[in-house]
Order: sequence, then structure tokens, then C-alpha cells
Amino acid sequence: MRCIRLTLAYDGTAYCGWQIQPNGPSVQAAIESAIQKLTLKPTTLTVAGRTDSGVHAIGQVAAFRTESTIPIRKFRPGLQTFLPDDIAVVDACEVHDQF
Repeated sequence: MRCIRLTLAYDGTAYCGWQIQPNGPSVQAAIESAIQKLTLKPTTLTVAGRTDSGVHAIGQVAAFRTESTIPIRKFRPGLQTFLPDDIAVVDACEVHDQF
């Protein structure tokens, strides 16, 4: 298993916050959906903090584990193709398993 760290930026206006909520779309749900479309496997992100409804971010850090063999340089542009315009993957890098 690989551990991939993402640095994210987003305009939170359209979201109920970071965390998946029953009352509306979340940033977490959008990114996890993009990861599943790219890697063809469901995953759960671990995040360094959360944001409330309508809050923006310019350097949110999240990580996930994957068995995907996609080269790391292709994760950022690959995920971006499945994300809405108000969420950006600023960086993607492989990190130590205990990150």
C-alpha cells in the first residue's frame, strides 16, 4: 500500500464543510469520489483538520492509502479531471506509511 498526501485548495461556498454530512455536498465526498474514479477503488481520506460550511482553504492537507500503481506525477492532474472547478489539488506526493 502506498500513502498519498494531497495539498488542497477550495472555495467552500457550495459545500456543507469538509466532512461528509447528510445535509449537503462536502469537500471530502467530492475528493473521495474523484479518487475512486481515478483508482477504481473506494477510499477514505484522513485530513489534518476540517472546515465548516462555506469555509475556504488554500492549503488543506489530506492523505489516503492506495494499491494503485499510477505514477505519483499523474495523481494531481488525474484527480483534477474528476473534481469540480472550486476544488484544486495543489500537490500530490507519496509519503511514509505512518504519515
